[in-house]
Amino acid sequence: MLFKSQALLLPTFNSDSKGKNAHMEIKCGNCGYETIVNASLIKTVIGGGMIAGGAVGWVTYAFAGLLGFYGGAAAIAGLLLAGGSFVLLGKDFNMAVSVAEKITDIFNKKEYECASCGETDWEFSGFEDADVISGDAHKNELRLAISEVKKELYIASGFLSSNVVNENFIQALRFTLLRNVQIYLIVSDYRSHASFWMKPGYDEALFELNKLSREFSNLQVIQSHTHQKGIVVDDKYAITGSFNFLSNQNVVRKETSLKVFDIKAINKVKREMLPS
Repeated sequence: MLFKSQALLLPTFNSDSKGKNAHMEIKCGNCGYETIVNASLIKTVIGGGMIAGGAVGWVTYAFAGLLGFYGGAAAIAGLLLAGGSFVLLGKDFNMAVSVAEKITDIFNKKEYECASCGETDWEFSGFEDADVISGDAHKNELRLAISEVKKELYIASGFLSSNVVNENFIQALRFTLLRNVQIYLIVSDYRSHASFWMKPGYDEALFELNKLSREFSNLQVIQSHTHQKGIVVDDKYAITGSFNFLSNQNVVRKETSLKVFDIKAINKVKREMLPS
């Protein structure tokens, strides 16, 4: 992968991880070629002659005007280019994705050519040691998690509906439970489902899950007033983002999540899913 040795010193941003860095990556939509995006590459794309001074000077100037980032967005942009990842797992995740997509747009606007095919069709593809999941791909991630988990599965959803928790879903859970997998389903309680159009689907789904939990002691259905959304599969990976895995069947809105593989990040997501 190109540009790994081109990283330029940036201002220091705090991170609570001592693990692997997670520079953002972009992918050519034409040929699939991927490359790391860092400060040095950005400087090459927008033109080094346009920005005077050292690393701190040009980064500050660029984020304040040329790249259009201010305040928290500027800090996140710097963190992404420096390789810090843990901001992506907190409340600023959606902003981090938006910033990364805006950085990607710069490559297309500047007509930066792919080193492999020469085309200019860049897409934000994720981070080192992390992938971005969008739209309908969330439903496939849910299916894979249930079928591939070996020991322990966490699924958190801000909402619950029989549109997802249907006969096929219950059957898939049953097969997994028969393999002695411990499953935790963390869902919002009745306070999030009080509207007349949500309550019937919520009641039906909850009834079926509670029925299954009485049959299998390795299934725990945990209700709390939560807005957590994500999946943890063993110590293999965690998914966190905006998608309600146990209610969203049609994916009518743009949904984005981050799939991380770092063990510290996985444990952080797991802790935040369970009510204290």
